[in-house]
Amino acid sequence: MTKNNWQAVTIATQNEAVESVADILRTVGADGVQIVDDQVPVKVIAYFENNEQLSATVTNIQSQLNELQRYGIDATPGSVTVAGVAQSEWENEWKNYYHATRITRHLTVVPSWEAYLPNQRDEYPIIMDPQLAFGPGTHETTRLMLQALETVIRSGESMIDVGTGSGVLAVAAKQLGVDTVLATDIDESAVAVAQANLTLNPVAKDVTVVVSDLLESVDSNLKVNLVVANILADVIERLIPQVTKHLKKDGYFLVSGIYDDIAPQIIDQLGRSHFVISEHMIMGKWHAFIAKSQLE
Repeated sequence: MTKNNWQAVTIATQNEAVESVADILRTVGADGVQIVDDQVPVKVIAYFENNEQLSATVTNIQSQLNELQRYGIDATPGSVTVAGVAQSEWENEWKNYYHATRITRHLTVVPSWEAYLPNQRDEYPIIMDPQLAFGPGTHETTRLMLQALETVIRSGESMIDVGTGSGVLAVAAKQLGVDTVLATDIDESAVAVAQANLTLNPVAKDVTVVVSDLLESVDSNLKVNLVVANILADVIERLIPQVTKHLKKDGYFLVSGIYDDIAPQIIDQLGRSHFVISEHMIMGKWHAFIAKSQLE
């Protein structure tokens, strides 16, 4: 396509709002989302075909950015700029910002295009090609989840990864010794990306990925040791009642994607759903919980 056929919509925001801003852009139909976080404010760039709907789309984006403030998410300055761009300029440009990143004692997220050798015997690389529409697996919410997984996983256990996205948590679980993993996502494109990433990690070749709205398409008789979810807080509230039906006795629910202001109500709902929070993890303004089921 020529330069006039694509438009880059750039939003300047705070690091803590990046995930929410990126979700807004994906929801309104961006063909790709790029995050440039080596400066302040952070830039989140989305690419759209230049058509008659673009003006309305930009107005919708600005409206949703304003809504983030109501949830206590600081998305300032929240400026939105639009500029023409050639497709060839953005198809691979985003890869320049992603490099191998050590996340926990044992886990390192490695882009598929980068050669990497582990520095120690018990370091496990997670090879990711997140594609333009998904993050590289290094956002604070993902870091929290990887730390939580490393804390509770025991070899031979079973797990469901809800809202798998790029599949990073499913791969990490297999690297840490989980026996069986079922991954779900409501987005068919996410399922395709996750399946592609599983093929990059031979340890995860037996992970099953399915299209499902949370756990609605999962066999009602399936019981696992762990359910993990790195998703938006309002979706977590809908997920919690479903999780209790799929956890074995003393099973764990690991959950992230929770912003400061929402954390108290998630804590309350977990308690009312017979979970005890064994660890409350915080990174920046993001929260994650390791919650143990008390149901018999």
